[in-house]
Amino acid sequence: MKKHRFTLQYKILSVTVLIVICLLGFVMIMHDRINTLQRETSFISHQDREIASLANKIEKNILDMETGQRGYIITGDDKYLEPYDLGKAQWKASYDKLSLLNANDSLQLQRLVDIENSIQHWIKQSGDYVIELKKEGQEAEILRYFNSDDGKDQMDQIRSQFSTYRETMNENTNTLIAEQADRNKLLLEFLYIAWAIIAITSVVASWIISRAIVSTIRKVTHTIAGLDSSVDMKTRVEITTNDEIRDLSVATNHLIDMQQERIWIQDHANDLLSRYQGITLVSQLGDIFLSKTAEVIDYPYSALYIRTQEHDQDLLNRTSTFGGSSNITDHRTFQIGEGLVGQCAKEARLMHIQDLPENYINIQSGLGVSAPKSLLLFPVSFSDEVVAVVEIATFSPLTERQIEFLDSISDAFGAAINSTISSMRIDQLLEQSQRLNEELQVYTEELQTQSEELQIQTESLHATNRKLEEKNLLAERKSFEAEQAQIELAQSAELLRQSSQYKSEFLANMSHELRTPLNGILLLSEFLMENQSGALSEEDIEFSQAIHSSGQDLLRLINDILDLSKVEAGKLNIEIEAINLTEIPEAMLQSFNRLSRKKEIPFHIQIGEGLPTLFYSDAQRVRQIIINLLSNAFKFTAKGSVILEIRLATKDELVKLGNLETGLFIAFAIKDTGIGIPYAKQSIIFEAFQQADGNTERQYGGTGLGLSISRELAILLGGRITVESQVGMGSVFTVYLPLKLQDNPSLEETTEKVVDLSHEEEGSVALAAATSENISSDFTSLNHKHVLIVDDDERNLFALSNMLRKRGLQVTTAADGERGIHALEQSVSIDIVLMDIMMPVMNGYEAINRIREIPTKKEIPIIALTAKALKEDKAKILQAGATDYLSKPINLDRLLALMQLLLTSDS
Repeated sequence: MKKHRFTLQYKILSVTVLIVICLLGFVMIMHDRINTLQRETSFISHQDREIASLANKIEKNILDMETGQRGYIITGDDKYLEPYDLGKAQWKASYDKLSLLNANDSLQLQRLVDIENSIQHWIKQSGDYVIELKKEGQEAEILRYFNSDDGKDQMDQIRSQFSTYRETMNENTNTLIAEQADRNKLLLEFLYIAWAIIAITSVVASWIISRAIVSTIRKVTHTIAGLDSSVDMKTRVEITTNDEIRDLSVATNHLIDMQQERIWIQDHANDLLSRYQGITLVSQLGDIFLSKTAEVIDYPYSALYIRTQEHDQDLLNRTSTFGGSSNITDHRTFQIGEGLVGQCAKEARLMHIQDLPENYINIQSGLGVSAPKSLLLFPVSFSDEVVAVVEIATFSPLTERQIEFLDSISDAFGAAINSTISSMRIDQLLEQSQRLNEELQVYTEELQTQSEELQIQTESLHATNRKLEEKNLLAERKSFEAEQAQIELAQSAELLRQSSQYKSEFLANMSHELRTPLNGILLLSEFLMENQSGALSEEDIEFSQAIHSSGQDLLRLINDILDLSKVEAGKLNIEIEAINLTEIPEAMLQSFNRLSRKKEIPFHIQIGEGLPTLFYSDAQRVRQIIINLLSNAFKFTAKGSVILEIRLATKDELVKLGNLETGLFIAFAIKDTGIGIPYAKQSIIFEAFQQADGNTERQYGGTGLGLSISRELAILLGGRITVESQVGMGSVFTVYLPLKLQDNPSLEETTEKVVDLSHEEEGSVALAAATSENISSDFTSLNHKHVLIVDDDERNLFALSNMLRKRGLQVTTAADGERGIHALEQSVSIDIVLMDIMMPVMNGYEAINRIREIPTKKEIPIIALTAKALKEDKAKILQAGATDYLSKPINLDRLLALMQLLLTSDS
């Protein structure tokens, strides 16, 4: 006979039904009592209102009769008898109704009888009697009657009787209310008792059912809580009920079985992970993996194939075996899709093959030889990309548990393979970076030597200029000496012009020679900083950041030296435009807020009164001056604050400066609370390569070019820079610029070869035509695009090709223009060409011309990459047939944006 299943739902429902029945009885009692109370309350209130209303009507009728009687006696007018007759006719009807309402109260009924007798007596003895006397004209008798005042005494008696009647009626009402309150109190006590009985019954029933449920659940909980113990893993929940608790017990026992199996898998997986530590060779890693899995699964033979890229081919190379013999066919390499190994990698799925032929492979030991019956191949992936394939041969098919074990450890093994390969690549990159760093140090030392020689030459030219000025003064006295001075002046001017030209050409050549290795350093260090493989340690990333920061510092130093050279040569172009003064504070806050928070130095901006909205000058040069001065203020301030004040210059300030144009001037004051400048040193800090003292240079660094460039730019903009400072108190640098700068033809850039120093304008024609909003950071459209890089510098080829491959592009490289044309002719899939200009055998100009002569390649986009940024060189590049150009060192995001722009417009 099947045992009845009394589920938890039925148990809880039973208790609930019991509680509902008790509550229903409770509610029915409450409903009946409430109805009774409502009826009693309605009766009391209705009866009281009705009795009071009837009593008032009778009194009103008597009052009307008394008033009508007296009015008639006084006036003799019959109209006063109307209220008397009406009251006389109505009071009896009200009295009869009142008697019926008091039929159950003998005392009140007796009082009503007395009131009736008194009313009847008054009507007979006073009312009707006096009216009859009036009608008969017996005035003397009426006067006698009123003198005796019998009617008034009778009326006072009636009123007293009514008052007594009302008092008794109120006492009866209060008695009824008190009785009703007693009954309510009794009902409340009954309700509390009923509630207590229901509560006790519910608690007892709930305790009985919950005790039956909790006792079994505790057993389940105790078993689950012991899952972390290997002893408790063998314990199972005892099943004693036939309800949901039984289902829970069955599920718990199943969970323990599954958990025991997962722990077995996890223990072996953790053991494998611990063995991976410190492995630097892929073959050694494969031997450990195959050995451990053979120990766990107990298979006789296995092999590991690692995926590699060799000569633009995607191959799987056998690097490790377990249980292999000399009879195994020596097929060590497979292409993707070739054989079962290649097909497993191509489809990225597990392949389980049964019933192998007898001669498929022989597995031998010292005692004999046998053929396996089953073959398993499974892929090893990292980031959804197959990096290896494992092949296992067994005498019997693997169980689901064994296959699940292999699947659980494959991802960790794929990560270990990728980490080991990445470590090997990183070691190679670090060696390359160290070599580039050594070359950078050599170039830096050469640049410093050349800078010292340029400084000496500049001082010599300044001395020559002073001598010429002295000779000009002597020329006023002696004409012969004046003519001689003119000849010497012309010779010196020619020397100065030649020196300036030589210096410009030298700096341009040095810029080319320095930017070429800088390009490789910045690209490689940026690649290492991104750490896309995740294999670099924090220390390695810091090394890469240090290399990248050093390269950026060297690039800024090169630009500063070129800026100073251009200013001293008088070839800097000034572009006058309207500048919104309200935008300068916002730009400075955006540029220096991060530095302010980092150094915990407050940065404030103060705007003077009466300041106009616009002034006219070169916006780029004004920002360059303010940024240089604010950078120095934060650099030399350890505590306190930095303030930028923008106001109108006062007349006294302009008088002290002297030799300025007439009109209004804007004053930009940069105040700090830094180390200050000694008074004796304030005159030399504006000289190139000069700082206040050697300690400042050693402690704070810098080249001493910022203030020199700022002073020369301020003079070109028609203004001046002043300094006020005290040691230990801080400094105030004030820049005075005219409200409206007039055009100066002498400042226009000549047609000579001048280095283009506008860093914001550096780059391509296409990107200059596009707004910053149009340049996207999403370069997924470049995936699988084929790019040809032509450069004679192996460092640039290595760095740029690796960076582009990481972004999903296919890259082909060539060392000179001739090889680049050959590669372009051999491959029809090349989408774009990156062409260096300065190369041996065939330079970039000739190579671009030759490519444009090929009929099928006339429209292919060509981007010229050049380190020599002369204006005529850029024009020559575009004239040769290049689609666009970029200056070295290359900014990868700008390069990708330009490639995306050209390929999109081309498509």
